[in-house]
Amino acid sequence: MKKQSFIKGSAVLFGMVAVTKALGLVYRIPLTGMLGGSGMSCYSGAFAVFTPVFAAAAAGAPNAMSRLVSEQLALGSTKNALLIRRTAMWLFMLLSIAMSAGLILSAPTLAEKIIHIPQAKWAIIAVAPALVPASLMNVHRGWAEGIGSMTPTALSEIAETVCKLVFGLAGAAIVLHLAENDFAAFHGCFGKYCSDLREARLTAVPFAAAAAGLGVSLASAAANIYMSAVSRRLAAELRAERGDDDMLPVLGRRTAFRQLMSYAAPSALTAVIATLAGTADLMTISPCLSAAMSADPQLFAFLGTFGIAENERAGFVYGSYAGLALTIFGLLPTFTAMLGKSVLPRLTSACARKDRDEISRLVGSVFLLSSGVSLTGGSCVMILSKKLLTLFFAGRTAEIAVTERPLAILGAAVIFMGVSLPCLTALQACGRQRQAVVITLGGTAVKLILNLVMIPLPGVNICGAAAATAVSQGIICIAAVTSLVRGTGADSASVSKLFTPLLPAALCSCGTFLTKNMTESLPEGVFSRFGAVFSVTVGLIIALISFGLLCISPKNELFYLISKKNTKKP
Repeated sequence: MKKQSFIKGSAVLFGMVAVTKALGLVYRIPLTGMLGGSGMSCYSGAFAVFTPVFAAAAAGAPNAMSRLVSEQLALGSTKNALLIRRTAMWLFMLLSIAMSAGLILSAPTLAEKIIHIPQAKWAIIAVAPALVPASLMNVHRGWAEGIGSMTPTALSEIAETVCKLVFGLAGAAIVLHLAENDFAAFHGCFGKYCSDLREARLTAVPFAAAAAGLGVSLASAAANIYMSAVSRRLAAELRAERGDDDMLPVLGRRTAFRQLMSYAAPSALTAVIATLAGTADLMTISPCLSAAMSADPQLFAFLGTFGIAENERAGFVYGSYAGLALTIFGLLPTFTAMLGKSVLPRLTSACARKDRDEISRLVGSVFLLSSGVSLTGGSCVMILSKKLLTLFFAGRTAEIAVTERPLAILGAAVIFMGVSLPCLTALQACGRQRQAVVITLGGTAVKLILNLVMIPLPGVNICGAAAATAVSQGIICIAAVTSLVRGTGADSASVSKLFTPLLPAALCSCGTFLTKNMTESLPEGVFSRFGAVFSVTVGLIIALISFGLLCISPKNELFYLISKKNTKKP
């Protein structure tokens, strides 16, 4: 079975992210239009609770499977790799069933006491069943990645996103349509009297958010069926190619279980802690904004012109921040996170062989690619915050008004997070997964403290949440890079590649800024909404040209990345 090279695996995952993010925006933009700030607070609140639980149940599965399977295959043991796969299936299935049931039973309490949005309980109940198929799918993905193929992960992600788009939007649209019909026939909505259509829609949006959450559960189930079939086929091909004649003794189930837990638990804990940043926002933004508005009654007073009552404004601002700003913020780091998934099996194999030259080349490539994407993308977000919001969420005037400044600040966080995510994943290759836990925990603690300090200040308000994210991600980035270099023993040349994209990113920023000013001076028309596309395109072209002219990626390194040298077996 031929393994994909690091650059090919990264290209496959990058392509997957590009497709899924495009489809995700096709899903998120109309969903935001249907639910508005109030409905998105229910939807985002439900996922803020669901995501840490999912991280605890299944986030450790792909990386643990990838690391253990690639290690066993590098050592020549097919039987042990297959045993790890079977053990992981039972482990994560039972764990996810238990946690899904617990989430459903505790939904009313979580909605009222944790996220302070009682209506969000229906969305929590609807999305909770997704834990089981998503956990199993993560095991299958880790198995495929450990063998050396990133394509099944990419295709399953695309399938899941397409199903989520279809089921989620259809469910929300059906609920809102029923609410409108109910109002037209009985002047009510789901058993509640409503004075006008706007009140009827506000009554219906929590149920529409729940329908969208149910679409996520159905999408996970559909994608898992596909991934399960692919996983079985890959296992059969591996048996046919390598046979069962292993050089190593067969692991017992208890040993396989302990190994899985030793790698999955720190990885899951890291993911849980990372999601706690979103939970920190969920628990602190609304109360802290209420405190800021108490200190300055005129804060967000303009939302009254959009029909947002005073007691609803804190939740509206949080929903707008989570639904709009954080959606755009998460685009680029998701791309660079794929570098960590792609390099993990390669780096694990290199560390097992103690091949210092290949370790340095792989670490250097991760630094160069992640830094190049993050620096150019983050600078574009800082410069084009309002234009990006207008591009993706045209018509949501009130939501854009409260998220324009926070998104510009989040552009700095994009740079740090884009570099830190692949580094935190790659730490598993050198056995430093526990350091990833400590690093992420420290950054999250800083995020929580800064939220509590800055958001209640009327002059800072919601921008404090964005600034806290930028500072915490900066700390995580520095610590993750330092730990990866020390853990792998990568040479100084690989570290220097982290800073080589600085000049192309600076030129990209200049081109984007000048183009933005030029489009703003033109008459109202197509550039009023799509000017961001033109500005980003110009900036990226300048960045690519400067990369080539400055020879930042030498021919010998490109040859190394696309050659078969880094796929050689011990």
